Amino acid sequence: MTGRKTITITIMGRDYRLSVAPEEEANLITCAQLVESKMQEIHQPGRVLAPDSVAVLAALRIAYENLLQRQAVEEMNRAVEEMNRTKADIDSLIALCDNTLASQPTEPQPHER
Repeated sequence: MTGRKTITITIMGRDYRLSVAPEEEANLITCAQLVESKMQEIHQPGRVLAPDSVAVLAALRIAYENLLQRQAVEEMNRAVEEMNRTKADIDSLIALCDNTLASQPTEPQPHER
């Protein structure tokens, strides 16, 4: 088991100290950058929103984008399954044709007559 390490991430000017496994650090930093980016998009100059409202709206936007991506992946998986079924059907038809052709008596070639 690897040791955990403490890192500090900053989101909207606030520091958060987190204990993470070394293999999680890069992904966690990427996630923190995503959260910061979404919060900055929502917290535009001139708009007065409480920090907790900005955080909730950012979380909602991230969750919505995640849902859209999951739905796209599910649709692609269904398409792949359909292609696999179609391929299996085609393979079965090819095998049937091959078997039918193999069971047909061969006609003598013109040079064999």
